[in-house]
Amino acid sequence: MRIARVLLILAGTALGLYGAVLLVTTLPPASLLALAVWLVGVLVVHDAVLAPATSAIRAAWWRHADERPRTVTAAVQVGFAVGAVLSLFVLPEIWAQSRGSANPTILVGDYALRLAVVWGVIAAVVLVIWRTALRRARRPER
Repeated sequence: MRIARVLLILAGTALGLYGAVLLVTTLPPASLLALAVWLVGVLVVHDAVLAPATSAIRAAWWRHADERPRTVTAAVQVGFAVGAVLSLFVLPEIWAQSRGSANPTILVGDYALRLAVVWGVIAAVVLVIWRTALRRARRPER
């Protein structure tokens, strides 16, 4: 186990260094500066907005967790995870679509509407599971 861990650390370090060398040698300084600004912006948004909001929502959710069946918590967590991952894939496409493209056949769909529909479907499925779980929890045992 220890040997495998050391090999994985060495491989990851080597790949990271290779990527850093490629980054510095292939991108112009203006692109490197833009990348640095973007990375700092992502860090600030995560630490100042996303992490506190997630912590607050999680605290409020678990404060009343005893009142809900475990199935509800699992459904909400899975629904949020699926929606978040899909959003991570689709939001860059929405951003690229808003910037425009020289080729009109690229990014032809209405990605924002589709993402909203997917989030709506996820919310509907979670609500159906929630209602079903609450009905089962309130039903008298036979």
